[in-house]
Amino acid sequence: MGIESVSTYLKSGNMDTISAPPGFVSQTSFVLRNVPRDKESPRSVSRQEQTTGFGTDDKDSCNMFLKSRPWIVHGHTIPSSEALRPKKTEVRRRRPLKVSETKVLEEAPVFNPTEEEFRDTLSYISSLRDRAEPYGICCVVPPPSWKPPCLLKEKQIWEASTFFPQVQLFGIQTENRKIKKEVDADSNDAASEGVQLCRVERGPGYTLKSFKNFADTYKKSHFGMKDEVLGSENSSPSLKPNELIVADIEKEYRQIVESPLIEIGVLYGNDLDTATFGSGFPLSAPSESSKYSSGWNLNSTAKLPGSLLSLEDCESVCVPRLSVGMCLSSQFWKSEKERLYSLCYLHVGAPRVWYSVAGCHRSKFKAAMKSFILEMSGEQPKKSHNPVMMMSPYQLSVEGIPVTRCVQHPGQYVIIFPGSYYSAFDCGFNCLEKANFAPLDWLPHGDIAVQVNQEMSKTSLISYDKLLFSAAREAVKCLKEYGLSKKNTACYTRWNDSCGTDGLFSNIIKSRIKLEKNRREFLISSLESQRMDKSYDAVNKRECCVCLGDLYLSAVNCSCSADRYSCLNHMRKLCACPCDRKSFLYRYTMDELNLLVEALEGKKLSSMFRWAGIDQKFCASPATTSSKPEEDKGKETDEVTPCNITRKDVAAGTKDQTRVKARSLADILNVKDGNNDAKETLKSCSKKSNRPCDNDSSEANAPKKQKQ
Repeated sequence: MGIESVSTYLKSGNMDTISAPPGFVSQTSFVLRNVPRDKESPRSVSRQEQTTGFGTDDKDSCNMFLKSRPWIVHGHTIPSSEALRPKKTEVRRRRPLKVSETKVLEEAPVFNPTEEEFRDTLSYISSLRDRAEPYGICCVVPPPSWKPPCLLKEKQIWEASTFFPQVQLFGIQTENRKIKKEVDADSNDAASEGVQLCRVERGPGYTLKSFKNFADTYKKSHFGMKDEVLGSENSSPSLKPNELIVADIEKEYRQIVESPLIEIGVLYGNDLDTATFGSGFPLSAPSESSKYSSGWNLNSTAKLPGSLLSLEDCESVCVPRLSVGMCLSSQFWKSEKERLYSLCYLHVGAPRVWYSVAGCHRSKFKAAMKSFILEMSGEQPKKSHNPVMMMSPYQLSVEGIPVTRCVQHPGQYVIIFPGSYYSAFDCGFNCLEKANFAPLDWLPHGDIAVQVNQEMSKTSLISYDKLLFSAAREAVKCLKEYGLSKKNTACYTRWNDSCGTDGLFSNIIKSRIKLEKNRREFLISSLESQRMDKSYDAVNKRECCVCLGDLYLSAVNCSCSADRYSCLNHMRKLCACPCDRKSFLYRYTMDELNLLVEALEGKKLSSMFRWAGIDQKFCASPATTSSKPEEDKGKETDEVTPCNITRKDVAAGTKDQTRVKARSLADILNVKDGNNDAKETLKSCSKKSNRPCDNDSSEANAPKKQKQ
């Protein structure tokens, strides 16, 4: 059987009944173009045939043929050359703010200490912690008697010290929005409201005098010509500079951050080193300003007895920093390095408005910043020197992140707690000084900062382990002195509350030792062990070549590269050499670390003496031994410490160590047996006594001690 082919002839009147078979209908439209041909060509046809394939006599058939094809676009015309030219982008006015103008942020707490409370800086800040830390920031108004002289106004600094501020350009328009992560720190139009860009450039040199003249002139011209500059019928009437209040300037700043109409530029001198530029507080304590040498003087805040930064030489974070601002200059969102405490004092000038997100909401803040970065710029590059992203604090509040507002006036302090993110803007010319410090309760925050830095392969400014074990050395020393003299000193009170079986400091030490134990058991069991010598980190701290982590307690080294070290986690990435060529370096054995735990718990006095001897024998670096006399001198001005025999146990490496052999542990423990002679030697030394610790007569008495 076959299929019979039947030819069907349709008249032109029946062409509208033709339809495409099922499945052959085009899903997209197309345009029939005219293909020009040479007139002399034998294949040249008329224009009508070129376009449709029909002759001039089949005009009606052609029209009906095209109508039955809905995918063919009718009435298409070739655009002219002028129409093909690119048109300029129309500058449209931004939409009104999405954030409610009636949105009010929660105010930070303000404290007014008494003269007695204000005397001890760290104790007073510690008393505010429970009430103020949930806000991330707080303000402290000093007593009326606290009016330190501002040395920045002196001619030597005011007219001679030069700095180079940064130029902040707000309201910039850019197509390639590469946004810098200012926060340590990590669309549709509705989502990007309240997020703008600010380009930062290096500005010319200024002195404080010339900068103030520029700032005053700018503020007067900006607000004096506000209607003309903004060109907005919704803008508020222009105000004179002397009539402006904080709320007026904050409204203008919010307009710039959330919905700028034009591009403006301001100057901001940020993080000026007071060691070279000059500090606003007195560096020394002359007779007329001796009362300003307390801990509220930012030149001595970092080195206070209760600050862990006083135990080591951390100049990178101990030197106060100075900021010089003008009207609308901004401090972008950031968090303090190493999550340290920060104490800020406004010397002179206009107020500063702070915004803060507490450390307990840190994860929410970073997630919100990351989402806005992805919406505005797609994938965020690792490094970018392009515009900085500005986030409105009111927009963060709308996103469900609690934001605290704080207004700081001249002569007031602002305390920023660990882990908090903050930003600020200035209401006019002002000078602000900031210093970092680390009380004992900072240690948990510092531990987290170390872990984050290692994950990001970022160098830490301070050696956390070195600071931790230096604090342990100080704690054991105070506990040992109390166990011998039974005198309740300020040093013992401070450490006794955090030590013991369940003390904060003891638990931190136990956690660190447990982590070190696990790493040694599972990672370096096959390596040759070797104790670190004193020259290991005498000059600079050692860092892992992979994660840049601190290598104070332990490290791995290979014979192929003497100056290259790694942490225990990355020992396989140190080099391609086999394990038998690598060696494990340690500072303390696990038995010695367990001895430290016993000493901090205060169960055995012998553990304190044994740990002190081990610590000084293997870990007394030149930097540590040289700093001991300075620490002792600083403590004599604040508190009286007994000068007993334990000073020799601590001062290993001094001249007396080479001349006189230290008392043995058995002689010290004879105190419990009722030895009167031994008890007599443990009393504090007086200036009139002729004991060996008072003068060089110790050489003559050395043979007698050895016989005993």
